[in-house]
Amino acid sequence: MLIENIVYIIAIVCIGVLAISLNYFITNREQDTSDRQERLSWLNEQASRTLEAMKSLKEAGCKPEIIEKLNQHVTLQIEEISTLAPDSEIMTQINQKKEVTDSTFASTTHLNNDRELKRIQIYITYTERLVKQMVKNRSISTKLGKSYLTELYWLNIRNVVDAHRTQADRVLENNDNLTALSHLKHAKAIIVRAQIAQSLKQERLDDIQQKINAIEPKKTTFTALNEEDDMDNFY
Repeated sequence: MLIENIVYIIAIVCIGVLAISLNYFITNREQDTSDRQERLSWLNEQASRTLEAMKSLKEAGCKPEIIEKLNQHVTLQIEEISTLAPDSEIMTQINQKKEVTDSTFASTTHLNNDRELKRIQIYITYTERLVKQMVKNRSISTKLGKSYLTELYWLNIRNVVDAHRTQADRVLENNDNLTALSHLKHAKAIIVRAQIAQSLKQERLDDIQQKINAIEPKKTTFTALNEEDDMDNFY
């Protein structure tokens, strides 16, 4: 009887241990799946934003070395996605976005479209934050980070300035001198205030000033008439 009880107890303990082990395995597996899915979602979001930033910077005429640094950054993210879910829809979509980004070239279409210009400005700001994060993570040096941030700042300034110049040229075709003058003076104010080397500004400043001089109404100097002339004109 005692032996039978002991056997029952051992059996119950074994079943309990088995149940606990099975529950632990299932819980860990579910947690691993959840963590994997969360990681994939994060990687997809980050890679998509970086690819869109690269596309926008290419359109805006950003320095190739910054584009290449972003490319190295996003390639690591894509490789991790490929490891976690090689045949997933996420992987397919990311590859498609990468192909579009790789085939993008510098363009001027955004200079005539306020919405497109704003999109590029948003992704320049995003890239600035990304560069700061790279410096913090020591994936690039502080010196290189400062150089990239200066270039991104100047890229933003010159795109806005060039947009005003382009729009001034467009309205001049309709002989709208006042609107063109407004665009040019706005562009001049932006570039004068820009905290960038004068040598980088000068070519655009000269061009803007030349255009302003060409269309700005000239001030007329009136010569005072003598009293005799006044009387003659009166009669």
